[in-house]
Amino acid sequence: MTSLISVAFWAMLSLQTFWYFASYERDNKSLKFLVVFIWIISTAQTYVIVYGAWVYIIDDFGDYASLLRIIPPYAAQLIFTATATVTVQAFFVFRICRLSGDSKMVTIMWAPLAIFQIVAALIIVIKTCLSGEGSYVWAPLPTDLGIAYLAVSLFIDIAIAMFLLVLLHRHKEQTRIQSTLRVIQRLMLLAVVNMVCSTAFAICDLVLFVAMDGNMYYALFDIPICSLYCNTLLANLNMRASLAEQQSVVEMDLTSFVAIGPKALALTVKNESKVSTQSGSRQSSELGA
Repeated sequence: MTSLISVAFWAMLSLQTFWYFASYERDNKSLKFLVVFIWIISTAQTYVIVYGAWVYIIDDFGDYASLLRIIPPYAAQLIFTATATVTVQAFFVFRICRLSGDSKMVTIMWAPLAIFQIVAALIIVIKTCLSGEGSYVWAPLPTDLGIAYLAVSLFIDIAIAMFLLVLLHRHKEQTRIQSTLRVIQRLMLLAVVNMVCSTAFAICDLVLFVAMDGNMYYALFDIPICSLYCNTLLANLNMRASLAEQQSVVEMDLTSFVAIGPKALALTVKNESKVSTQSGSRQSSELGA
């Protein structure tokens, strides 16, 4: 079941990746590299999940004892999940820094938690492979480490969403331009949707991990969460075209919400005198910059 969900999320991510490169050819190379990196991480994680499912269901069909043995590539999926999680978090932390104008404080608060997630994932995978057991709940390591890893990820998800909502609300209060308000309202809605999706999976993952110690029910939400995070990032990038359509009055940086005054155009009329007028706004692709 978890394998099918993961494959479905990966298929959605592949479609979003294709749409991104078809729609945003002018994005800078670093952003394109980020999209490719995210897709590769999700693809690798989906591969090891499908490989593990094939071994358990096909190669070892009828051998129930094999379910208690861990397949090393299958255990490595947690490393891919942690990498994707931290990468997506970094993208949104960078956006918060752009919105708030205070990059040092936000980065200092997030960096130790990001390092903890990577280190915890590595320890869990190593311990699981050494134990040979099928779940890192059964591995010879403190269960508290797994709980801490899930709790930290959940905390960062909620904190990022709340920071974005507060900053967007602040920009909304400071502007009186109707088109700008519509853009900010859409971004606030998108932040809420992202929070609901990722947080719902993270909460279910954590609750099942704690409440059903020794069982694998938590994997229903734990394994697909990598592709879910990746889809969240691509959804934010691909949303820019829709947001840009709302800019009908002024040109605006969709990342910092700084209004850029309309440019003056010189029009030549028949009497050869020049009249200055104002141009409309052009679409911006600054949201993901």
